[in-house]
Amino acid sequence: MNDVEKQSWSMKMVSPLEPGIVCIDIDRMLDFYTGVLGLKFATDAVASPEMSTQFGTGPHGFRIIRLQTPYGERIKLVQPKQTVLQQSPIPQWVFERQGIAYLTFIIEDVHEVTARLRERGVEFFSKGPVEIRKGITAIFARDPEGNFLEFVEYEDLAAYRPDLVK
Repeated sequence: MNDVEKQSWSMKMVSPLEPGIVCIDIDRMLDFYTGVLGLKFATDAVASPEMSTQFGTGPHGFRIIRLQTPYGERIKLVQPKQTVLQQSPIPQWVFERQGIAYLTFIIEDVHEVTARLRERGVEFFSKGPVEIRKGITAIFARDPEGNFLEFVEYEDLAAYRPDLVK
């Protein structure tokens, strides 16, 4: 493969991206993502120790719950079996975490979502939504295990994602 072919290649995705969150308390996380954020339950499965060892995810197996957004993305909640996880240090600032630092939910009404989350005791990083650029309003929050969540409203979604708007 020459340099031009390497630059033009892209993997063929057949489904929206599905991030996974390894959980300390999967039931508490399930309650948050379904009861507070309104994601829909899709599946609940258990992997055997043999499979998870072969797959390289851990020696004792795991439980995996898939949740789906109204737009079709899925979030996977995963809890290893017989492994006691420790809470990772939670930085004060979103961009003080290395690696996958946060999930972004692009939503219709950031003020309504903020009010709903506030009623549920969700922790925020600002007093309210912030206009980060003209026509773009966002707020950061945390889930029950300290994962950062960004909620963004675009006044003109077509300008941001013309591929999604018909």
